Amino acid sequence: MGFEINLYDSCIENKIIDKIQCTMAWYVDEMKISHANQDVVTQIIQDIETKFGKISVTRGHKHKFLGMDINFKNYCTVTVQMKDYLQESMDESGLNITHEAATPAKGKFI
Repeated sequence: MGFEINLYDSCIENKIIDKIQCTMAWYVDEMKISHANQDVVTQIIQDIETKFGKISVTRGHKHKFLGMDINFKNYCTVTVQMKDYLQESMDESGLNITHEAATPAKGKFI
């Protein structure tokens, strides 16, 4: 599709489309595509589906990606949280986690 792998992160690839950078990020079976023009993203999704079959797509301001809840609040603000992922990890660990900490560092280092 003409994308070039990022030199610093091989899970990122970029391509200039209509004079604007389009970025695809993926890890195993999750992918994020971004471009200023939604029609470009739609076309890339269609191209991927032509080659690999139907994929699940979410659009809008809120996304789940690699255990992160990503919320694009406005043009300049994005929040990233992992509360659900962390809760699931704690539940699966079987550990009796009963208190909170302001830092992961041990008390003697604070």
